[in-house]
Amino acid sequence: MFRVSNVFLCITLALLLAITPVVPAQQTAQNAAPVPSQIASAHTIFVSNGGGSNFFDQFTGGADRAYNAFYADVQQSSQYRLVGAPAQADLIFEIRAIAPAVNNGDVVAYNPQLILSILDPQTRAVLWTTSANVRALGTQKRLDRGFDESMAVLMDKLARVTGQPLTAQQMKAVQDNSRWPTAAKVFVAVGIAAFVGLTTYGVYRATHPPTLPTPTIPPGFPAAL
Repeated sequence: MFRVSNVFLCITLALLLAITPVVPAQQTAQNAAPVPSQIASAHTIFVSNGGGSNFFDQFTGGADRAYNAFYADVQQSSQYRLVGAPAQADLIFEIRAIAPAVNNGDVVAYNPQLILSILDPQTRAVLWTTSANVRALGTQKRLDRGFDESMAVLMDKLARVTGQPLTAQQMKAVQDNSRWPTAAKVFVAVGIAAFVGLTTYGVYRATHPPTLPTPTIPPGFPAAL
């Protein structure tokens, strides 16, 4: 009983930690690593489609929505000029849409994300990587709006890497994107509650087996010899 309770407690704490927001340590100017100078000085960009998970088929445009939306946003930017081949570019912007599964016992959820990797065209070395969470709840309209908001956050993170200041509204959007939405917290909380209830019932039944009634002999039935 003691060992079962310890295992149950450890699993429960691990699940609770999974939904607890982590507050990163604030970096000071003294220990912040520099952004590669090649990123700040780049003018010509080749946008590469790093692929998209089938999870994104639920969004309008499917798995290629991330590439098409990111290409359009970079094209509208006055900071960069798009080129048609990596050899012509100062940098390669590789955009990917992934949705890794998060398995908490019997509860399986997905964590859709947009991943932007900045590569050196000559060496293919990854100079920088940033990401944005994608909200995937609700109607088709809400899904697409959540996707567009996440893409805007990704563009804001890219701007910040290149040294451009962000407005207070943009900073808030970036910070909010790093937190779990309320619906996701409720989903995990319900899974934890179900797990706790089933585990508690299982432990109780294992330690308190049901008492079977003593069989009786019907009147007139001969007793066993």
